[in-house]
Amino acid sequence: MASSGWFVLNGALFMRISDFIAQTITQRRALVWCGVAVLIVVCIAILAMTLRLDSEVFNVLPGRFSSVQGLKIYDHDFEQTRELTFALRCTPNDVDKLDEFAPVFVEHLRQQPWCARVLAGSPMATPDGIRDLQSIAVPLLLNLEPHVFDDTMLILQPGKIRDRLHRLRLEIEAGSPRPQFELSFDPLGLIAPALKPFAESTAIEHQQPLTSPDRTMRVFLVVTNQASVSAFECQRLMRRVNVFRKTAGEG
Repeated sequence: MASSGWFVLNGALFMRISDFIAQTITQRRALVWCGVAVLIVVCIAILAMTLRLDSEVFNVLPGRFSSVQGLKIYDHDFEQTRELTFALRCTPNDVDKLDEFAPVFVEHLRQQPWCARVLAGSPMATPDGIRDLQSIAVPLLLNLEPHVFDDTMLILQPGKIRDRLHRLRLEIEAGSPRPQFELSFDPLGLIAPALKPFAESTAIEHQQPLTSPDRTMRVFLVVTNQASVSAFECQRLMRRVNVFRKTAGEG
């Protein structure tokens, strides 16, 4: 009797719940649809806050291997993924117009919110470029040949420094502007030997290293300030770059 009473009680409770659900669905449809909408919004909010799509292929690989870790370091620290290259071309008859338009184009580039830096010529032509060359001089010294490195270190001897400063002083008194630049750029005389192999292998000493020989094309290197190099961030950047290209082409 006790068990039969238990089943009757459960059956009555089930009937009440089913009657309540049926009554709610049939008589309060607006409330049901509002509940469904709230549930969908909550699910979307949870997905948006917790789901993080990772477009970095190295994060898919097992991170416990040293080879994968090395590839991550190389990809993050040594690949110039934040650089863009712009080029202006003209006909041989419009070379002078290109020379006039290039500085205007560079100035517009520097004003873009996604642009961190523009290289439009030799690094020696801008204060930022000179500071960068000074900062990389010490690592480049360690890359010199052993005998060249030993000869360069001799420059730091007190007698060598004294003789160099005396020579530069005589040249300054003679009216030459070159010693003043040399003292401000390379006070100890170590930067020039460090940059010599770099200057020999590139066009850094040319008057216009990023210009074609016939002057019909100018190349501009741009470093962007994008927060990451993910696929979505790169797509967002390129949309802004394309807007700039359109306005630059019209003007």
